[in-house]
Amino acid sequence: MAAVIGILIMVAVRISKVNTHVCTFHEQHRGLCVDCRGRQLLYIPDDLPWNVTSLDISDNQITVVRNLTFQNCGCLKYINLNNNLLITMEPDALVGVFSLTTLLLASNKLSHNNNSLPEGLFRDLGNLHTINLENNKMKAYPDLVLAPLTKLHSLYIDPVPDAVFGSGFSKLTNLKVLKMDGGHCSLEKITNETFRRLNETKLEVLLLNHCHHLTLCETGVLDPLPFLKHLELTNNAIGIQNVLHLLYPLVGRNMTRIWLNNTFKTKPRFKEDVDDRILTEYSTRFLAQICVSELSLKGNRICLIETSSFNKSPIRECLEVFDLSENRLIGDLGVLVIFALFSRLRHLDVGHQHHTFDPNVWEDEDGRKGENITMMLPRNLQYFDVTGAFMLSFTFDEITFTNTENLDTLLFGYNQQHDRIRVKGLENVSHVDLSGNKLGNVTEEFFKSFSNVKALSLKDCNLQFANNVLNARNIFGVLQVVEYLDLSLNGLQLFPFILNQNKIIHLNLSQNRFDTIPIVTTTFPRLTLLNMSYNMIGHLDKYTQSDLDSSAERNSLKVIVQGNIFSCGCENLDFILWLMDSPVIYESDRNFPCIQDNGQMTRTVEVVGDYMSIYRHCTGKWILTLTVTCLTVFLTSIAIVYLISKNPTRFKNIVMGTLGFGVQYLTRKDFSFTLYIGYCEADIPFVYRKLRPALELCNHPVRLFLKDREVLPGHDIADGIIEGINKSWKTVLVVSHDFLDDPSAWSHFTINAAIYSMNALIPNRILILLVGDIQAQDLPQCLLNMVEEEFIIHVDEYPEETALWKHLRQIANLEQ
Repeated sequence: MAAVIGILIMVAVRISKVNTHVCTFHEQHRGLCVDCRGRQLLYIPDDLPWNVTSLDISDNQITVVRNLTFQNCGCLKYINLNNNLLITMEPDALVGVFSLTTLLLASNKLSHNNNSLPEGLFRDLGNLHTINLENNKMKAYPDLVLAPLTKLHSLYIDPVPDAVFGSGFSKLTNLKVLKMDGGHCSLEKITNETFRRLNETKLEVLLLNHCHHLTLCETGVLDPLPFLKHLELTNNAIGIQNVLHLLYPLVGRNMTRIWLNNTFKTKPRFKEDVDDRILTEYSTRFLAQICVSELSLKGNRICLIETSSFNKSPIRECLEVFDLSENRLIGDLGVLVIFALFSRLRHLDVGHQHHTFDPNVWEDEDGRKGENITMMLPRNLQYFDVTGAFMLSFTFDEITFTNTENLDTLLFGYNQQHDRIRVKGLENVSHVDLSGNKLGNVTEEFFKSFSNVKALSLKDCNLQFANNVLNARNIFGVLQVVEYLDLSLNGLQLFPFILNQNKIIHLNLSQNRFDTIPIVTTTFPRLTLLNMSYNMIGHLDKYTQSDLDSSAERNSLKVIVQGNIFSCGCENLDFILWLMDSPVIYESDRNFPCIQDNGQMTRTVEVVGDYMSIYRHCTGKWILTLTVTCLTVFLTSIAIVYLISKNPTRFKNIVMGTLGFGVQYLTRKDFSFTLYIGYCEADIPFVYRKLRPALELCNHPVRLFLKDREVLPGHDIADGIIEGINKSWKTVLVVSHDFLDDPSAWSHFTINAAIYSMNALIPNRILILLVGDIQAQDLPQCLLNMVEEEFIIHVDEYPEETALWKHLRQIANLEQ
């Protein structure tokens, strides 16, 4: 019973410690993990559980590891002390951790001397597999302290100025990985002595990268490494010719990887420096005799490659991955033909050749010069990148690819190709990138070249056809299996394409000019990602929001909207709330920019945080407007009711007349004459030679009142004019400068009499014919006030008189 009570007490004490510990504990991979990251600790806790297997105490401020710190942690397999301030490891700091396999001491201030890393420090670490000492303060390699690590597999350490591995490293007989590119590299040269003591090891991987000051390597550097299979010697200034010369010890070996990227001389001064830009049969004589699976010569400013450089055994039969990208290859890239003989080549990258593009080199009368080319590819090639490779060569009318049975990916972007290009041989390719080519008006026939493509990128292709719905309706009709489509950076405003919507998974429409979501997402049942970033979307209506939410619920659709500037005015407050809460929005941080009604820029998080205040402000303006409107209507109603109560009979007649009750409009049958013609003596020829024959002497005559004919001699002219106007249905005034300047004053009398005769029972009773160069603005103000401009006809605007009289009959409502 006492024993049980003791065990319960011990368990309770342990639980109490765990609950109050500065670190956190969790079970992982059948062991106890202690997480002390970023706790601003100055020392390693001395109350770690005895059964801890993994300790992460990185990102703290620990300066020293004291003796016997881990003596009670015999189960420890992993210690991470990266990114601290370690200066000293005391001699017995790691006593007792016999099971430790990984020790990470990177990004500290450890030195190579005995005070920082004392001899015997690692004597209990016989099972250590990996140690990381990168980015410390070492000026030399602490070889003796590492000597006990006989099972060490991977060593990560910085290059030091005196890069010589001492005798202690010869004890690391199981060392297979040496990584020397993790921190600042001050190395300027590597001698034949650098790796000499590693000849007893089984080193297979050597990574020596990012030493920008490294300009010298002695030719026997790699001699002591008989097991080397993986070599990376990149980002230095040795020069590609010198680096290739170092490969002599590797001749006849099987290598998994050789990376010699960015190893050019930055300032060529002599002929040999210029030669460093050319790969010849001589410079590649050692490389061609190595059976290497993966070779990269990326970024070496290579301009020319002799066709005989690589067309040799055994490299021709062994090479699977070849990267020649980011060089400066010139010519028609005919060198690529030699790779058709590489039986195992599956990945070939010659993209991004840095050229200065000069369109005048091949422009003709149509603005371009094109020709045809056939590219024979290796039979097993799966990945082919020629992005930006042809910019200094040619623009093609037809490109034919052969041996494409296994080709899966073709990257052919930014090659200055045009919309009349024809491509053949890509029917089996799944991934095609044509970005940056000017394919503005390509037709459906163009896309038949790769009808089975699953991922198609047409980014920055100047797709002019896309904004013409009729021309673009079936442009993608042949792409029956496309799943990933990139149409970004094309200035699109419409999305008229008829796609196989059941297949689309990702659709990229970013960097265009869409002001809303241009598709109905519920018609894309497999769409999971829609990129609408950097468009012109200000808000989305309720229908679009509902459509997106339905798609998010059905197939977990996510929409990227960053880069749009939204409207967060009063009308769009509900949209802002939806934007912040909807599961369809991709961004986790939804603090988007938006513009208020007053034009000020703010952020959506601020709008939501101050939502109630903004809502009250918005509704306050609406309520004020409604109140003022209601008050105005109320006061107006009172005034109308008051006026009606004072004059009920008058208002009753006005209402009845407006509604047409009790009002009898006069018609032409109620008058003796149809039209009264008002004119002056100077216009008698126009009236009797043109107007009268057209209206009175025709198939559908009307009766005219002409004062010279109807007013009898001796009868008062004034009475005759008034009588003629009153007996005529409408009055036609023939107005000229002579009419307005009539010295007899009968013209002005006629105008006044016609105006006096106007009443509500005969609408539009006065019609005016302007004769000569007189304009409507020359008419007396009294006429302009009474006659609408549509009833003023300028005779000279009708070259054919038939049209003039037809128009006059129409506005006079004369029966035909």
